Amino acid sequence: MKKLFLFALLASHVYAFIDFDLSCCQQEIIQESNSSSFKNPYKVNAFYQKYQQKLHWDSQDLSDLLIAARNPMINYLSLDYGQDEIEELMESIDIHDDLEQKRIRAQIDLLATDAFFSFSHDLSVGLIDWGKFQAQLKESEIDLVWEKNPKVFHYDDDLHLALKSNMLEVLFQRYLPLEDEYRKLVQAYHRYSDISFPVVDYGKLMKVGDYGYRASQLKFYLTSTGDLKKIDKNYMEFPTFDEKLERALKRFQKRHYLKETGELDRVTVLYTRKSVEEKRELIKLNIERHKLFAKIYDSEYIIINIPEFSLKYFKNRTLIDDIFVVVGREDRPTPIFSDILEYLVLNPSWIVPQGLMRKDYIPKLVANPNALIEEHIHIHQKPSRYSPKIDPKNVNWEQYLAEGRGIPYYFMQYPGEDNVLGQMKFIFPNKYNVYLHDTNSKSLTTQKYRLYSSGCLRLAKPYDLLHLLSEHTKYTEDELVDLIDANKTMNVSLKKKIPIHIQYFTVFTDNNSTPSFRKDFYGIDTLQLKAMQK
Repeated sequence: MKKLFLFALLASHVYAFIDFDLSCCQQEIIQESNSSSFKNPYKVNAFYQKYQQKLHWDSQDLSDLLIAARNPMINYLSLDYGQDEIEELMESIDIHDDLEQKRIRAQIDLLATDAFFSFSHDLSVGLIDWGKFQAQLKESEIDLVWEKNPKVFHYDDDLHLALKSNMLEVLFQRYLPLEDEYRKLVQAYHRYSDISFPVVDYGKLMKVGDYGYRASQLKFYLTSTGDLKKIDKNYMEFPTFDEKLERALKRFQKRHYLKETGELDRVTVLYTRKSVEEKRELIKLNIERHKLFAKIYDSEYIIINIPEFSLKYFKNRTLIDDIFVVVGREDRPTPIFSDILEYLVLNPSWIVPQGLMRKDYIPKLVANPNALIEEHIHIHQKPSRYSPKIDPKNVNWEQYLAEGRGIPYYFMQYPGEDNVLGQMKFIFPNKYNVYLHDTNSKSLTTQKYRLYSSGCLRLAKPYDLLHLLSEHTKYTEDELVDLIDANKTMNVSLKKKIPIHIQYFTVFTDNNSTPSFRKDFYGIDTLQLKAMQK
């Protein structure tokens, strides 16, 4: 790509200029630090007061800063951090007298520190203004929890240590997300900055064997997206819909979560009409979204991407399984947070959470005290199937419709084939009462858009996850299956706790850094695009 080629040329150039003893220029630092041109005046002044009013940046550090600021894989948006001004001052300093050189040298030092604070914030925290996003979320009708990345950065101390050891380049890399997926999205962003989409006209359905100018339009379009390898001009212009074009169209449909028919229908044409600018902005949003999540340092972990309906299991940081999941409905979204998977429950009972009791079940009981019989839900005094049962006809259920009124009963489904949790659940204790579980409604796991739960995550293939986790229990996989078949309810602890990360990405990449796009079911893209700075 053009930007990457230009960076390769730039990186070969070492910035050099007149260096000064770093202990000099205190007076000049104090005078120049009163400038109103800094983007971070408070942070700049606090840094020099904390670490003595002296020069901190030598030529190597300045060179590292400028090269990083022009690196399209780091500053992928080519944002202005004052790098042009710093470079111009560095190149011009030797034409001035000694007194002016000291002033300029102090100015360069301060500008570099100011640039560092802005640059480092954008690398580590990103451009999505968290406060604005949370305010918009509160104003919207989206009842979503998104936990903030708990990491706090100490940029001043980081800078001081990095400059002492000429480790600025390493520091910038440490601020960026660790995941390869982040870098693939950056590559995709640059690719979408260098292309334009040819138009594909609407018309009758086209498939293999059909002939018409729209087949040629589709070839040029799929070549621009990377789904079709560009052949020769004769092939591109020859208006026949062949099997090669069908395979390329299926790749495009898969990336957009369309039916992989390999046929050019109206829905597929509609998706070709999304502009390259719109897609590039979505790629940018998801690049920045990576910075909202805590870095994953573990070698074994689980990532659930809600818009993808996917649970990915990583071992030695390598994907070893991908399991479909059913996620929370639009009106009851699955919360976005990280936790630790600690234990399994085999043949679980289901105790209905109080929120669901009030929303779903109390209104049914008000209308008909026997309403829960068909759902095999029993009412108990305590959260145990062995505690005294309650006759629903003897309770005034209407009093529990009001929010804030505690419900002193427990609604429970016993283990068995009618239990909504199926034969197992996987627990990562959290305040949202969310967990992974099997389901008795297997058909829901085969639907295209799997938004049916009240927040928990239903697994299409729970035994696949049981297989992966069995090595971390004191039982073999066969023994666990035998316990399930025996209909025995028991908790099984994990000797190794597995980090689990529930995330929200509407754009992600395949092995070739080709972006896939998903619907924004929870309406988060719209809010975060509004909250994105710069």
